[in-house]
Amino acid sequence: MTAPLTDDIFVLFLLFCRIGGCVMFAPGLSSLRIPVQIRLFVTLGVTAAISPVLFPELSEAVRSASSNERVFMIFTETLIGSAIGLMARFFLMALQFAATAISNFIGLAGIPGLALEDGDTGSPLATLVSSAAVVLIMTMGLHIEMLKGVIESYNVIPIRQQLPIEAITANLLKAAAETWLLALRLCGPFLLYGVVVNFALGLGNRFAQQISVYHATTGAVILGGFLLFYLMWIDWILIFLGAYQAWVRSGGF
Repeated sequence: MTAPLTDDIFVLFLLFCRIGGCVMFAPGLSSLRIPVQIRLFVTLGVTAAISPVLFPELSEAVRSASSNERVFMIFTETLIGSAIGLMARFFLMALQFAATAISNFIGLAGIPGLALEDGDTGSPLATLVSSAAVVLIMTMGLHIEMLKGVIESYNVIPIRQQLPIEAITANLLKAAAETWLLALRLCGPFLLYGVVVNFALGLGNRFAQQISVYHATTGAVILGGFLLFYLMWIDWILIFLGAYQAWVRSGGF
């Protein structure tokens, strides 16, 4: 195999590393319900699709790199792609956290459910919400926007550049803080609902100690929580999609 052909293959492999790192954590694409072969083919297809755009620029940087630098480039490209996918993953984790908290507030915490994105069981409401969020992300084409962000990341962090650990860490912490506040915004109304309902049940149990008020009103509490969730669902999911879309459109980094 000639040296120019080896360099070209290595350039494609570097593209595969950054895109594959993103796919490992991206919402929807990283689901355990998707076979590994499908995710591999998706990564290969995206790599082949964007290689004509980035190939000339990357090939110049690779041909002058030594063997040690190439090993470091593989590590760097995988880490950068994983950081982008992990930041996107934070948004879905915030949504699942908010849905799990809501389940606790409205009395659904003890009912197990099968998670779509993770292997562990969660609440049925978290499963429903995360499934709907992934479908909406795919429907709105936000997964394509995230891949555009991966392409634009080559302008921010060019290949063969020293790994900006501080910048990556700062962006991860910023994304974690934004998604934490997003989770609080999503579960805030239900937190108020849970406080009011439990305070009322405590007063009722105080005045009627011979009756198990908690068990007698469990169905009404769950029904009230579902009614509140029904009334807020459209605005609730739009808040999440708006925050995720704003982050994706900004390019991730």
